Amino acid sequence: MRKALHILRIVVKVLLGLVMGLLLVYNVWSLVSRLAFGNDRPALFGYTGAVVVSGSMEPVISVNDFIVVHAEENYAVDDVIMFYDDTRGEYVTHRIILAADGYYTTQGDANNAPDPFSVPQSAVVGKVVWVMEGFGAAVRFVQSPAGFFAVIGAGILVWLGMDVISGLQARAKRDGAESAVEGDEKK
Repeated sequence: MRKALHILRIVVKVLLGLVMGLLLVYNVWSLVSRLAFGNDRPALFGYTGAVVVSGSMEPVISVNDFIVVHAEENYAVDDVIMFYDDTRGEYVTHRIILAADGYYTTQGDANNAPDPFSVPQSAVVGKVVWVMEGFGAAVRFVQSPAGFFAVIGAGILVWLGMDVISGLQARAKRDGAESAVEGDEKK
């Protein structure tokens, strides 16, 4: 039992270290990418992610889903793409319904008409390759200052809790060994 708890403690600490390290690296990388390179959609190996904030792609993609987008060389009709709409100053995720000469006509699956503009290839961030249903709410929470500090605080508390358990086990083992020695001395 003690060996299993020891292994569990090690696994938990390694996982916590990895999660905290990844959060730190991601946040530093995002900050440098945005401030130094002016890239407001940092990508790693062509992949970036986003939280969906509208229901225009229902039922395929819903509000608070998290989408993973990959930059491609070309896009085709029926691909769901994320692009920058400079008229609104925001990113949009819609399906390509027509492709011609480096421009795309897009439409949200829940919308009854195509978008009133053509999307140039240069505005396309990438094709949606993965949808994580509902995960966007957690991402949004962790991206908020309160959520970020809550996750860090919870990680620290778990780490400290594992150390307390470890200390209590060591004390119990030491007390048990001392009791055995005292029992041998009385004989």
